[in-house]
Amino acid sequence: MPTVGPVMVAADPQMRRRQAAVPASLAARLGLSAGELLLTAGSAQAAAAAVVAPDPPGDGPPALRLGPELLHQLRVPDGTRLHARWLASSRTLALGPFVGILALRSRRGVRYGEHEPFFRGLTRMGSKVGIPAYMFGPRDVDWNRRRVYGYTWSGAGPARRWRRTVYPLPDVVYDRVQTRRAELRPKFAAFRERLSRSVPAWFNQTGFFDKWRMHVELAKSERLRRYLPDTALYGGPRDLERFLAAYRTVYLKPVGGSLGLGIVRVQRTPAGFVAAHQPGETLLVHRAASVRALGRIVARLTRRGPYIIQQGLPLARWRGRPFDVRILMQRTTGGAWALTKMFSRIAAPGRFTANLTRGGQGCRIGLLLRRVYGRRHGALLKALRDAGFELAREIERTVPGTVGELGLDLGLDRRGRIWLIEVNSKPFLQMTREAGSARTLSLSVQRPLRFAKFLAGFDEERSDHVPSGARHLDDVS
Repeated sequence: MPTVGPVMVAADPQMRRRQAAVPASLAARLGLSAGELLLTAGSAQAAAAAVVAPDPPGDGPPALRLGPELLHQLRVPDGTRLHARWLASSRTLALGPFVGILALRSRRGVRYGEHEPFFRGLTRMGSKVGIPAYMFGPRDVDWNRRRVYGYTWSGAGPARRWRRTVYPLPDVVYDRVQTRRAELRPKFAAFRERLSRSVPAWFNQTGFFDKWRMHVELAKSERLRRYLPDTALYGGPRDLERFLAAYRTVYLKPVGGSLGLGIVRVQRTPAGFVAAHQPGETLLVHRAASVRALGRIVARLTRRGPYIIQQGLPLARWRGRPFDVRILMQRTTGGAWALTKMFSRIAAPGRFTANLTRGGQGCRIGLLLRRVYGRRHGALLKALRDAGFELAREIERTVPGTVGELGLDLGLDRRGRIWLIEVNSKPFLQMTREAGSARTLSLSVQRPLRFAKFLAGFDEERSDHVPSGARHLDDVS
């Protein structure tokens, strides 16, 4: 018999102070009988006397009617669609799962900057599927009353806006803090530590990845070594000399960088060396006649270090422009990894990074592979998918904490060999039609919520074991 069922919580002023009217259909589904029980919602709880009442007419989930005082104790907004889980041994009716999306508000412009559309989509989807999700930050937590002032995007047409509502501390925190700098602030680190002691589950809490550490850990796997470019922690001109003796092109990347920022490309030419970087819209080029002179240039460009140095990959090109492949891997119902999206990114003319934020152009991966590799495109598409699952499972085992999603940047060389360029722990998710089909966009917001539901124990058939071959190849754009 299922122990989880959908329900809507409704305020009923006619109810006695501690009374909870459980709809008959939900009581039958859960095997719940009338009598004393404990109601919980996130971190909030209240003793109640349950009565089984006839289901009200109408469609939608059955309504669990509570008196205003009980509702206030639980911090559950009136009319919230969620799930009820019955724990018969302790006579506890848990309401949830409440998902707190941890992010920081922007000081100017829209509330959450470029991530705003994704966050809007998460909270709206949560209200539709009965997984209440709200945005919050450090200033929104009232520790004394153990409640959160959370924000959800709601309303219709011009009335849509962020609405502030009181919620319980969540069952699960989905960490989407937007910048590494914010993560490293002592006050924020202290807040996270306190929050982690108050919330049962958290995913993406490891934060932004360190490129060097990730390389070292993945290099321990014989299966994954074939995807890794030759890489070292940059220590100075000797590393430049060694790498440039082996490769015509090398890249220097900030250990803590993302979005293609701070990358320096160095090339060996008959006339000497060329170092290029893109601090803004313009590509800047520096020339040097010797490794020693080149070392001084690189020292200036990498002074905010630390950096890694990496072999340049002979990436396949489309009309003279290099391209890479972005794979969005997310965990979903039952904790299984799912490939949500795979697409190619073509670098802007004259540029060496394909990041969309740096002028790159998105393209359907199947179409591009067919044009570049001809009849081999089907086998390469499968190999890319396999690499996505293989890397996700290994990274999950390697990284401390719970990993909920990954953005994998893969390269294909001219022979079709797959290379791992970068791993992103908090991939930027665009929500425009150019970024994928309506189904893909829907999956990208549903899956983190489904995974949170699993972590909170609200899956009808929860399994802590995820088969190694579990796959969901729902959509490739």
